[in-house]
Amino acid sequence: MHEKRYGEMGMHHDMGQKWMMKKMIWEQLDDDAKKQYVLRKLDEKIMKKEFKVKLVEHKLETLRLLKGSIER
Repeated sequence: MHEKRYGEMGMHHDMGQKWMMKKMIWEQLDDDAKKQYVLRKLDEKIMKKEFKVKLVEHKLETLRLLKGSIER
């Protein structure tokens, strides 16, 4: 019979406890605090996406320069 190792069981148990703690804290926040938290999380996501866009634009420009130097 397959038994889970202690580390595997502990990891799932810890995740459940963390989720429950977050849920309890969230329920205690007032509407304004929840709004601020959600806005901050959205700002983080926006900043990550903007960084990825700039990185892809840089890679694209680099490839265009490489192509141009090869074509000459």
